[in-house]
Amino acid sequence: MGYTLSLTDIALASAGVWLVYRFLKKPALPYPPGPPGLPLLGNALDIPKTAMQQYKQFSEWNDKYGNIIHLSALGLHIVVLNDQQAARDLLDKRSANYSDRPTMAMAGELCGWDRPLVMHHYDDTFKEFRRYFFKLFGTRQSLEAFYPLFESEGHVLMRRILAAPGEFPTHLRKCAGSIILKVTYGYDVNATGSDPVVDVVDEGVRQMDDLLSSGWLVDLIPWMKNIPASFPGATFQKIAQHYRKTLDTMADLPYGMVKEKIASGRAEPCFVTQQLGESDITPEKEDVIKWAATSIYGGGADTTVSAVHTFFLAMTLYPDVQAKAQAEIDAVIGRDRLPTLADRPDLPYLTALINEVLRWSPVAPLAIPHATMQDDVYQGYLIPKGSLVIPNVWFMANNPEIYKNPRIFNPDRFIDTPGHPAEPDPHNVVFGFGRRICPGINLADATAWLEIALALATLSISKAVDESGNEITPEYKYTEENVSHPVSFPCSIKARDARAEALVAATE
Repeated sequence: MGYTLSLTDIALASAGVWLVYRFLKKPALPYPPGPPGLPLLGNALDIPKTAMQQYKQFSEWNDKYGNIIHLSALGLHIVVLNDQQAARDLLDKRSANYSDRPTMAMAGELCGWDRPLVMHHYDDTFKEFRRYFFKLFGTRQSLEAFYPLFESEGHVLMRRILAAPGEFPTHLRKCAGSIILKVTYGYDVNATGSDPVVDVVDEGVRQMDDLLSSGWLVDLIPWMKNIPASFPGATFQKIAQHYRKTLDTMADLPYGMVKEKIASGRAEPCFVTQQLGESDITPEKEDVIKWAATSIYGGGADTTVSAVHTFFLAMTLYPDVQAKAQAEIDAVIGRDRLPTLADRPDLPYLTALINEVLRWSPVAPLAIPHATMQDDVYQGYLIPKGSLVIPNVWFMANNPEIYKNPRIFNPDRFIDTPGHPAEPDPHNVVFGFGRRICPGINLADATAWLEIALALATLSISKAVDESGNEITPEYKYTEENVSHPVSFPCSIKARDARAEALVAATE
């Protein structure tokens, strides 16, 4: 958490008078139901520290308190949404009031993550970010311009996996980085070994996950941000200084490379060159462009990696699903070429499989909190101005009232058949809500689809065996980060056969 008990005691004592006032002030309408809290502290001791622990606890509370849960922590109101319909009613239909982000003292003000889109407040700069992203890949026509890049990098990914299958998570990350850095900065990632830009961006994304998945006392008691780093117990300030430096490098390094190439006439077409090519670029406008570019990578690379990583886990555990998807690909495409994005409409089971990947293990089990800009009333309950509104994405995607046997990986649930209507598309949940929906949804969806299609067409994924020849069944276990990944698991990855191996080799 980055603080000591003595500092906690000082902070709580200093905030006492304000908390007493907040505690004694009674609302005109009731808050949504929730667990009883302690005087002054509220539910501060009931809320787990990590995102994974939180979504599990919020899901357990659903049976007791319902699908809209109210919590408080040191005077801060928190509303958890466990229900898809409630999330649509509030975050989609009332998006004008639910599109802000809370002021996060640690992640935002101290570390600087309120400058990119992900934690940026709902203001004119936020709207400009969104306009940039819609123009870049918000329409089918704009996205199709990148299909050759997606397919080329997908082929490279398959070659890397066949060459070193045990390192497939690293290959997934490098593929995602290569695509987004090329689109954003026109940057070519090193073909072998590490890459300086990928390394710093990956570290920045890791730090952001740490900020969002951990609890920080300074977020509950914001005046603590003024405590100097030298103060005993103020470890959070040293962490913030380090994380802010990483984020600055993450933004400045690739952007500076593009500026140098523009000056020397060597720049390739990309998002940054397109925006800087406009007339009347003021220093303020250039700063917006730089942070918009940072937002593209910081907001999109890790989610695609998580989804495709989950695919490999699911195929290891569910070989019958893998065989059925491969049979569809073989029947529609044949064995003489590799899948392309143009094949997508003709492969409904494959599309259903990817929907199930997103539902079975949402990349972000808890969405980043929205913040209300004004008081609101929903179903007779008061949601105060400044409340943190947290969609529990994992429960929405695994609610047994919506999805039959949700812990079973079953793509057929999304196939509409007589007597069995298709279950709801998880895209409406896992990519966010309202004006905070992931702006790179089309990019992430297309690249994940293609990588999974190529993997099914060319690879055989199965359980690893131990020294005695016994199969090793991996655990369903994920990291405790905001963007969650499968914990490292054993599996066997090889070419489906000589024909598939030859197809992959021919792409070089």
